Amino acid sequence: MTNRQLNFENIDKVENLIYTPLEKKYLKVQIVKTILVYIIFMGLTLLLLLAEEFACRVATTIGIECVFLIAMIVNLFLLPKAYAYKGFAIREHDITYRSGIIFPSVITIPFCKIQQVSVRQNPITRIFGLYAIDIVNGAQMLEATSIPGLTEEKANGSAKLCKSYPDTFHCQDIRFVR
Repeated sequence: MTNRQLNFENIDKVENLIYTPLEKKYLKVQIVKTILVYIIFMGLTLLLLLAEEFACRVATTIGIECVFLIAMIVNLFLLPKAYAYKGFAIREHDITYRSGIIFPSVITIPFCKIQQVSVRQNPITRIFGLYAIDIVNGAQMLEATSIPGLTEEKANGSAKLCKSYPDTFHCQDIRFVR
């Protein structure tokens, strides 16, 4: 084992990665989910009309419905920008996922730290034929990093790569620099 000094100019930086975009159908999934959530909230708000002892129930209901409508329009406007920013990259020793336009985050997980990988669908993504992979590593406790909007081939291939990597290589030989 060696302990050579690293030259910062020669280190691959996460900022220079070329990210694989999510499937285009994933934007439709996000739009459907957003619309469904706001319809449910707006429907629940209508229950205020049943509260007869509440004097300003009509004005309050209209105000809340307007706020939800404006929030939905803003959310639907931001979804394409958020979709365009999301992506993942697989390198020799790790997988990186980036998301968020208001609060951007880049999560890099070394393959040797991965404890569990699962491929999943929910009812809406099943309609569009998309999958997500959930990656759990030791540093995240019980929270999983989820990479959504993948085709079945990409999801299963990425999951297989993440699962098989620790068996192929020795983790103590990996130099992870971010």
